[in-house]
Amino acid sequence: MRNILASPAYRLVLGSFLWSFGANLVYFFLNFHLEALGFRRQAIGLAQALLLLVGVVFALPLAHLIPRLGYRRSLLLALALAVGSGLFLGLGLLVFPSLTGYGLAGALVQGAGAPLLARLVPAERRVSLFSLQAALTTASGFFSTLLAGALSEWVGARWVLLFGLPFFLLALPFLLGLPEGQGTPPRLAGRFGLWLRLFVPQAIIGFGAGLVIPFLNLYLREKFGLSYSVTGFIFALSALATGVAMLLQPLLVERMGKLGAIVLVQALSLPFLAILAWVPWLPLVTFALLVRGALMNAAGPVYAALVMDYLEEGERPGFFLVEGALWSLLFALGSALSGVVQEALGLLAFHYLFAVTLVLYALGIALWPWAFGGLRRAYEERSS
Repeated sequence: MRNILASPAYRLVLGSFLWSFGANLVYFFLNFHLEALGFRRQAIGLAQALLLLVGVVFALPLAHLIPRLGYRRSLLLALALAVGSGLFLGLGLLVFPSLTGYGLAGALVQGAGAPLLARLVPAERRVSLFSLQAALTTASGFFSTLLAGALSEWVGARWVLLFGLPFFLLALPFLLGLPEGQGTPPRLAGRFGLWLRLFVPQAIIGFGAGLVIPFLNLYLREKFGLSYSVTGFIFALSALATGVAMLLQPLLVERMGKLGAIVLVQALSLPFLAILAWVPWLPLVTFALLVRGALMNAAGPVYAALVMDYLEEGERPGFFLVEGALWSLLFALGSALSGVVQEALGLLAFHYLFAVTLVLYALGIALWPWAFGGLRRAYEERSS
């Protein structure tokens, strides 16, 4: 354990685990919290949209700020914003301004976390370290959603979010000793066209995800009449399954390469999305939820490692922030549209929403080889 704590890379991984524990608790229970505060479904959709639109508005400013401020300072600022905004949000005060601050904290983590980890480990270890980090942070959702479900029975849905704040504070000691990791602002001349190829499938998938993913907990609870604690347990299992799948990604990469692993696991998730949408039997739906989430999300660390292979270090914060902003914009638009459709059609709306999501996911996955082809050729020309 002492050797692990002495390694900056593993300290960052452990800090990410604690951050994710608090963030997963807030994310999973936000809809229920807003319901308990008296928000209607359309307002909840707008709240989800605002949480993500913050990343869109601040993407380019943060892409220039983070390298100057430093990766470690950016992560510390994110912790401060998460605690302050989470406190107001948990108390039901200044809800929409608090969501803005919390969304800004998430954008800082997105822009600083992956580039700092890439700097701390050599290229040949990135898939394994990124997979370990993603597995631990995702598996933290298993415990945080279980905790959220139990807390809702004890203190009520109105106060659960406050219990995520201590985990943000616990991450602080792991970040304090990390190297600062300052860099140079990105130079986008001649590169944005290459970025855009990667943004296209992400944007398509992001819009499709926004239609249903933020509302899956509400969907299952309404469709099957589940309690908060049972809903929390199901989503906890989903997080655990995703963490296990992420740990297996390095083995798949050895056999198929990074791009092949991304396309395969995401394509295999599509039939389970259909089961989740249209099968009326809870055990099978629960199984589909676990497998779909595990397969679709397990490609994340492999994708991050593959992108790092082709981008210069100065580009990395800007790329992940702009990509995250675009993904968030489409995800937020999908969430807002979904809230309107649900307000009009009720539970019936999910029949149509899942169908559109399935088509968009399939299209986005099919575009990955085209998206990475241009970036790979540009990298080879630059290296030759």
